[in-house]
Amino acid sequence: MVRSFRLTSLALLGFALAACTTSETGSGGDKSAGGDRPAGGDSAAPAAQFFLPTGDEVDNTSAPTIEIDPRGGIHSVYPAYAGGGAYYAYCPSDCAGAEAVKVVRFDTDGTVGNAMLALDANGKPQVLLSAYADVYYASCADDCTTPAGWTTTSIVTHGGDKEVTGEAFALDAQGRPRFLMHTYVAYLGIGQKPPKTEWVACDADCNAAGSWTANVIGEDIFERATLRFDAKGNAHVAAVAHLAGEDGSPVLMGAYQLCAGDCAEPESWSGPGFAEAYASELEAISIKPQISLALTKAGQPRVLFLAKDDAGAKKMMYLECDDGCTAGDPWGAVVISGEESLSSGFDLALDQNDHPRVAFALSYNIGIAYCNDPSCVTEGANWDLSVVERGSDMPPDTLFLEPNCTVGAWFLHDPSIALTATGQPRVGYQARDISGGWKNPDPTKPGCTAGTDMTWARLAIAPSAL
Repeated sequence: MVRSFRLTSLALLGFALAACTTSETGSGGDKSAGGDRPAGGDSAAPAAQFFLPTGDEVDNTSAPTIEIDPRGGIHSVYPAYAGGGAYYAYCPSDCAGAEAVKVVRFDTDGTVGNAMLALDANGKPQVLLSAYADVYYASCADDCTTPAGWTTTSIVTHGGDKEVTGEAFALDAQGRPRFLMHTYVAYLGIGQKPPKTEWVACDADCNAAGSWTANVIGEDIFERATLRFDAKGNAHVAAVAHLAGEDGSPVLMGAYQLCAGDCAEPESWSGPGFAEAYASELEAISIKPQISLALTKAGQPRVLFLAKDDAGAKKMMYLECDDGCTAGDPWGAVVISGEESLSSGFDLALDQNDHPRVAFALSYNIGIAYCNDPSCVTEGANWDLSVVERGSDMPPDTLFLEPNCTVGAWFLHDPSIALTATGQPRVGYQARDISGGWKNPDPTKPGCTAGTDMTWARLAIAPSAL
């Protein structure tokens, strides 16, 4: 699986690397207006922006994953922020607010680090939850808006040694669940256990743990993977691989892999490495390695990747390939943005004409970059931008949990995008209320400790296509 990776830098890619241009009503490349918000020509404002509910009891939640069924219904899944559990929510095609959302809670042992969602051909949801010590699978056989409609099972118990990251859960052409699981990534590499990536699959009776098989397909960690299947049943993966550089030091490398045979066998996987990945623990909200994959109707891969250039700066790259994609040369790429203010999280979707729509965070605001050209990686490709929501437009919170904190702001990050059949965006993201303060109005108490007061999954409904 890893033998085909090539350790390359942006300067050596061999891609048709182009700088994108923008129309007078949009913004792209390295440009922003004012530097503190998504900029450019705003499309029509979203018809609705609201927090996703958690049922009868209010619970802090993390970033949601969004999918849309053939009838336009919106499905989402999002973890409880701490203490275990996650939520599935459904809102019909005419969704206009939280009151229309029906929600079901899944209980888990340990905090859920990643909640993943896949819909079968009929729009029926299946859910995968990666918690601290277990991986849970949930399927719906009846009314998915009620707890009685779901069956939830711990299918892998690993005791904290493994994890599932990114959108690494998908259904194959027959509707069977598959996912990639890897060794837990230790912070700063301290106590890192031997790396490996596993292909985990079930063909039937998937609510029984014994129905699942796990096979090692690589001796490296494939982190933040997106798994997608094309109509022919081929598996496509974009991931950030943890590799060893020439001097033995660790390297994070964006990569694409294709499996056209038995995906439980390492030899079935092949594909190129792209460039070194950007990650940072020094941001207000840490930036994990970021990569996203979508397939055209013909099964051609499109990849969004946060790369690190030779100077160490972040570059949000969009990549296209139409044929021969397991080699590096057929890929074309464009830098959508090199803004230093790029924040945590992005997601890629393709509209009904296979045009890319990129939900991303800039200065902790949410926007969509989009391109309608025949090829969006050629020189002069036109990328426009639509604002989804600015944190500064949300009513500020006045409840401060720490003494002497006097100011607060909403930080929006880690978006997930899905499109209706006619290209209308639905964007989920995490809204984090962070408080701070520089004055000390109560000298009898310590100074403000800046931090998160509350955090909720949020959904924006756009009324028109881009």
